[in-house]
Amino acid sequence: MMITLLIFYLAVGIGVGFGLYYLYPVYYFKWYPFIPGYFTVLGVILYSSLMFYKKKNPKKMINAYMMMRGIKFLLTTATILIYDLTMDEYIYEFSITTIGFYFFYLFIETYIYFKFEKEKTVK
Repeated sequence: MMITLLIFYLAVGIGVGFGLYYLYPVYYFKWYPFIPGYFTVLGVILYSSLMFYKKKNPKKMINAYMMMRGIKFLLTTATILIYDLTMDEYIYEFSITTIGFYFFYLFIETYIYFKFEKEKTVK
């Protein structure tokens, strides 16, 4: 499942990057590759923590999931804020792209969490 998740995350990041670069080159910025990489790393951390809690203490999986959601929100907000304060170009493009990826990955990670919960209740 982890390999499938990584391939999917990378495919989405590359696909959106090519779309921005070739279809909307005005909106492509040099920091774009950071965004899918950032969300891929956070996705791997979330998946790993869910696997850990699934094996060690399944009752705490919801706590771990919600904690990761909160941390991801704070890190993403801080990242956008730091970019906005330190960079002078493509501020709106970076912010909107990051928020778009945030919500897309939120949907995917929620689906993954529900799969974990479904497996937990079946057993």
